[in-house]
Amino acid sequence: MSASFTQMKINSDEFNWKNEKGLLTYNNFPAIIMWNDTLEILLKSIDEIAGEETTNKILKTFGERVGIMVSQFYSDRTDLDNILIEFSDLYRNAGWGNVKFTTFSKGEKRVVIEIHHSWEETLFKSINKEQESVFLPSFWVSLVQELMKETLSYTILKKSENGIELCEIDMFKRVI
Repeated sequence: MSASFTQMKINSDEFNWKNEKGLLTYNNFPAIIMWNDTLEILLKSIDEIAGEETTNKILKTFGERVGIMVSQFYSDRTDLDNILIEFSDLYRNAGWGNVKFTTFSKGEKRVVIEIHHSWEETLFKSINKEQESVFLPSFWVSLVQELMKETLSYTILKKSENGIELCEIDMFKRVI
């Protein structure tokens, strides 16, 4: 078997395969490709074992922790608006959905995003699970609050309906 190395670039994001080793990197970080059906089985299994309420807690905690982890890659930067645009491109290029920032105000400590065709909405729809996104709002609020160095809350303003896959999240400074 000959050694092969394959590279693909989507906008500024690079995917590299080392076929002889069975390794994939996405922007030089180890990655995997997983089918939606596989994620469906995972989610159904967690639901079956833990119950829906615990599954939602797991997804929320997972989202928060991933948001914190991702924010650490940008910890040396202060250009939040550019970071969010760059990350939304990375997010889209990875097949997670399309993010649009409809409001961004550092002064008000407020960010409103629309997520179109997210993997979470698609997954819930495919398993006929009627619920709002859990992972993605937790992920985005954790990411933004770590980058802003503020404690934020969020509300879901819009959710998928009538065949339109959309989640609109309003993130704002928490008043304690």
